[in-house]
Order: sequence, then structure tokens, then C-alpha cells
Amino acid sequence: MTPSGEGGASRELTREAVDAAIAEYRSIGGPAFRKKYNFGGARDYFLVVEGDNLDSKAIVGAAYAYLPGGQALTAKDFSGGLADAAGRLIKLGYDVLSPGQNADWSWDEHVLALDFYLTHRDPVPGKPSAQIQGLSELLIALGKRTGVAMTPKFRNANGVYMKMMNFRRLDPEFKAQGKSGLQRGSDLERRVWEAYAGERELLKAQADALRYAIGDVAIPLTITAEDEVEYEGEEGGVLLKLHRSRERDSKLVRRKRADVLKRTGALACEVCSLDFGARYGELGEGYIEVHHLKPVASLGGGGKTKLSDLAVVCANCHRMLHRGRRLRTLDDLRKAMSGAV
Repeated sequence: MTPSGEGGASRELTREAVDAAIAEYRSIGGPAFRKKYNFGGARDYFLVVEGDNLDSKAIVGAAYAYLPGGQALTAKDFSGGLADAAGRLIKLGYDVLSPGQNADWSWDEHVLALDFYLTHRDPVPGKPSAQIQGLSELLIALGKRTGVAMTPKFRNANGVYMKMMNFRRLDPEFKAQGKSGLQRGSDLERRVWEAYAGERELLKAQADALRYAIGDVAIPLTITAEDEVEYEGEEGGVLLKLHRSRERDSKLVRRKRADVLKRTGALACEVCSLDFGARYGELGEGYIEVHHLKPVASLGGGGKTKLSDLAVVCANCHRMLHRGRRLRTLDDLRKAMSGAV
């Protein structure tokens, strides 16, 4: 069904209308979509959706037709520039990409890069090497899975090799040879180095878990606003996604709740003892969150989860267990609570 009606660019655009236009764009394809709404292809700004670069101006124009009583805008209704169609999308919280602009390197990407560097630092493979190309392909796959802004040069061999050179400036073994490496690196490189350079087993485990998550298409890796708000968790969003995919296995959650209820007669938080049924009556009966006790990185990626690997916790305690770079234990949180009393 083609949306129709009257309306103008002065009307307030909504995410619902843009999402409807995006769905139509993906359903019929970019060329047919542009032809239908009489737009040319984007040149200056692209709307980034799950790793795909879509025509921002055409989608905004079509989105106005999806407003109640709305009508699609034409290319003549736009003046161009960041303040126009691209600006409206940014205001609504969408990612917009300008040609030549890639997303900044993430914590997860730095973990994979540092694991590679410490494995291959003597000497670091050259730009044309199969090893550098392999890491480049892995990072591109991660970018597509997480839906970040990407250009044709995203994490290419040159960029990946430069990241290795950036790590050299932090490497005491390299500096001990009287060398310095590239000096204009990022603060995130330094933070990841300080977190993992002295803990190779932890770094390798997390890198292995990342590689597993990237290869498992059943695990949704696109980072949403909910992910950013729900937990102040590990700085690596992909590992958090993988961890939560296990905590949200509906069959496993039901089994754990049933097991605890059978053994204890209640569903009380294993940290603070909050019982939602006792606190909220009928509304809270049967409710409790399930937390995975083991960091995903320690499970070898696809490790099987047992009921003994899980704990039932309230929402507040669950967030506190995830807060910070490392997963806290139940005892850690109990001690924190007792110290705060």
C-alpha cells in the first residue's frame, strides 16, 4: 500500500515514519525506492542501518508520506547539507555517515587487535600479509554485525597495520630496543593495553569469545540504546551481547526458576534476598532475573550452560553485578552491600 495524503516539510518527523520508510526501502530495494519517490542516489550523507548505507534524503522524503495525513517530499524540498535531511535523522537518533568517515575503533576491536599484536609482535606481519588481511576481514565482519558506520576503506589492511604500529608506542619490549612506534595513538589504545597487556590469558579468552560471537549469526550484535542504558557493563558491547544471549535463553531461564522454586519454595534474590512475590504480592509472583555466573570469555565461546552456572537475582543486583569492566561475583556484591550498611 502506498501512503498518501497532504503534508509538508514543516511537520515534525517521527522515528515511526522513518522506520516505515526504511522497511519499504529494504523491501523493494534502493533503485526501485529512489525511482518511486523520484530521488537520485545519496552523495554527501548516508543513513546507516545494520551496517548498510541507505539513501538518507530519499528515506526522509518518503518518511513524510508515512505521517498521519502526510505526503512524500521531493528532492526540491531539500536544500542539502547536514542541517537538512541528515540533520533530521541525527536529531531522531539515527547514525548518519559522510563519505570517507568510518566509525571510531571500539573496545571490542581493540581487544582483537591487541590479541593479534601480542601474538605476532616479533615481528608484526606486513600490510600485504595473510595475517593482517585475516584480521581486517574479521573486523569488517564485526562492523557489519554491529551495524556501525562503514566506508569501502573500513578496517582495511592499511588501517589495521597502523593500529599495530600504534600499539608499539605502548610496548615496553619494543621501546627497550630504543624504538618508539607511531606516537599519535588514541586514549582507548592505552586503556585496553593497561587492561590486558599483563593478563594474556584473559585477553585471549575474550578475543576467542569475540571471534565466536562474530561467527554465530544467531546472536544479535547490533548495539541498541537499550544495551547502552540497561547495563553499565563490560566496555566490550559484543561480549555483553553474548553474555546476555545466554541469560535470556527462555528455556534455561524457566528451568532455573523452577529449580530454585522447587528447592527453596521461593524466588528470592541470591544477593539481597528480595522476593518480588513477598514485596509486590500477586504482581511480583514468579518474577526474578537470571544471571550467568561465569564471564562469557571463560566459556570458550560455545560452552554449554548448566543450571549451576546461573543465579536468580533482582534487577538492581543484576545491574551491579555487570557494572564495570569485569563481572562481579555474588560474594563481591554481598560484601559491597555489607560495607555500605
